[in-house]
Amino acid sequence: MTRTLIGTLLTGAALVLAGPLHAQSKVVWQNFQSAEGRFKIAFPGEPVTKSGKYRTATGDIPSTQYTAGDGAEATYDVRYSDYPASVMAKLTPAKLLDAVRDGLVAKGKLASEKPFGMGKVAGREQEIVGEDGTHYRVRLLLVESRLYQLTAMAKPPARADAERFFGSFQLTGMAQR
Repeated sequence: MTRTLIGTLLTGAALVLAGPLHAQSKVVWQNFQSAEGRFKIAFPGEPVTKSGKYRTATGDIPSTQYTAGDGAEATYDVRYSDYPASVMAKLTPAKLLDAVRDGLVAKGKLASEKPFGMGKVAGREQEIVGEDGTHYRVRLLLVESRLYQLTAMAKPPARADAERFFGSFQLTGMAQR
């Protein structure tokens, strides 16, 4: 009877643990392209689009964000923000990327930061750990006056699908200076 009880408990535990894995494997990744955003990427499902402005020390910046989740507590975002010429004239690309990083880290801790490039486009990749333990992997790419921010957010452990997400990003319809 003890052996049967242990077997039942182990089977139940295996099913509980397999639940999230099963949910994650059912996600259908699909290619998405934004003509206005001038990019394409793969998302886990159809992304939700939000447009608006966010307030910065230099003024309100128009921004569009695309977000999709994988059904296993991971979320993937692409945001692009168009900075006015007046802002770009005041900041070097490095200072703009510093300011964005500092804003992202305001409620967390910067775990790592390294340069990142895509063709002739330079940027940065950061790992940020939020106060609640959520891990944020962020890529920032500045193309002329447009800042692209790609983010994969998840509670540990890291998800292999983050590589799929970041690796699928491509710029379209613009020079990659």
